[in-house]
Amino acid sequence: MIFFDIDATLLDHERAEQMGAIDFHRTFKSDMEYSENEFIERWNSLSEKYFEKFLANELSFQDQRRMRIKDLFGHHLNDEQADRKFNHYLSLYKSNWLTFEDVIPCLQQLKKQEFRLGIISNGDYNQQLEKLGLIKIHHFFDCIVTSSEMGVAKPNPTIFQKACGKAYVQVHESYYIGDRLETDAIGSEKAGMTGIWLNRKNNITHTDVAVIHSLDELTMLLKDLKA
Repeated sequence: MIFFDIDATLLDHERAEQMGAIDFHRTFKSDMEYSENEFIERWNSLSEKYFEKFLANELSFQDQRRMRIKDLFGHHLNDEQADRKFNHYLSLYKSNWLTFEDVIPCLQQLKKQEFRLGIISNGDYNQQLEKLGLIKIHHFFDCIVTSSEMGVAKPNPTIFQKACGKAYVQVHESYYIGDRLETDAIGSEKAGMTGIWLNRKNNITHTDVAVIHSLDELTMLLKDLKA
């Protein structure tokens, strides 16, 4: 069975987040002191900071959203006010959800070869389902597992092993493809899977895991790994 990450692997999350942040800044620039570039840098930093707290079970999914907004606009905002502002950003972010160009051809090819496909993602289960639905690839996957429902996040080996159990497949017979070296590729390797690093940004390789630079390379790599 082949499991995939979602954000920055299937969904062009970086582009969607940046475009959403730009539009959000244009809407509220009179309420903040940041230039567009400064705002994007600040937004990305806050997103990473508070999402990590969510993954560590220090904040709820909703609270990590609220904290981003309150850090930007001030902690005088109550939860309802913060939610309204974040929901405005969320609508802009969602409007920019797109797959990478290599995603659907890859998934179609794997299905033709009768591979079972699954998802293992850090994040909120309902939001990740919504992403798969809106970018029209939900139907490719037999099993969808997220950190919010499992109570543990990548790179902890448990989430990979639980996903295999849920899919009724052996860990050592499963593959995992993701864009983060430590979190995805090495994390899944430590769990007993074959980890594959989807390194879209450069030609760096790594001695401990298989590396591809596009999902167009995946079918050939799987043949080589089975040989």
